[in-house]
Amino acid sequence: MREVCYCGCSRDIEDREPVVDGGEGRWTLRCPACGQLDYLQWLSDEAGLLLWGKAKERRGMQHRDLPGRGRAA
Repeated sequence: MREVCYCGCSRDIEDREPVVDGGEGRWTLRCPACGQLDYLQWLSDEAGLLLWGKAKERRGMQHRDLPGRGRAA
């Protein structure tokens, strides 16, 4: 799925960096160009988790590293 960030960066959303937002304690995807966080609230919880997991796979991270939806584990 291609997505365009507010900064104009256009790439597959799965290529964004999966991170846990320290302030909110929620998992999110960060734009590699500008650092903008996408909380994936436009997706269902299940779809957001699948997308976040796909982003982690693309970066070589393990599924066991996935925190729960909402608050970091």
